Amino acid sequence: MKQYVQLVGRGVMGVRASDGKFLWGYNRVANDTANIPTPLVSGDYVFASSGYGTGAVLLKLAKGRSGTVTATEQYFLGSDDFQNHHGGMVLIGDYVYAGHQHGQGFPICLNWKTGKTKWGGKLRGAGEGSAALTCVGDVLIYRYQNGTIGLVRATPSDYELLATFRPEHQERESWSHAAVVDGKLFLREQDHLMCYDVGAK
Repeated sequence: MKQYVQLVGRGVMGVRASDGKFLWGYNRVANDTANIPTPLVSGDYVFASSGYGTGAVLLKLAKGRSGTVTATEQYFLGSDDFQNHHGGMVLIGDYVYAGHQHGQGFPICLNWKTGKTKWGGKLRGAGEGSAALTCVGDVLIYRYQNGTIGLVRATPSDYELLATFRPEHQERESWSHAAVVDGKLFLREQDHLMCYDVGAK
């Protein structure tokens, strides 16, 4: 059954794609301020996180009776172990890459099946503040709140910073995600749009 999964004000939930019928919900991962990151979905599993001192969860979905769906908690991580304030998370193979801690964006790599940290968590990245994350190939693009861009190898073996740079225009909090299309890196900063050529030479 096709469904849409999203983190909303009261928690993470799934609705049937054909008619919007509520299928399942899980509230523990929500906070009372702002629930921002988009959950990660792979097969029958959903990984969700929020900031403001909350944490993260891995859920397993299963068919119930009469077209219902059950969501069973596999593990829950407290905020000290992992919380994604905003900026999103990327799932590559069995590993989740993200910025950890509220307003910090500490680079982190977790084993998504176990919730165990492979590296990072308290490591100060290339910039400061929350980190919005994009991935192209095997390179993670961390865009920090202070505008700094950090390029990090997407590997569970260790944190490998490849390069950093500061965009030409920095005004306030750089919270928007970077986008890469045809070798061009697009960065929005308030009402400015910057484009950098990052294609292979």
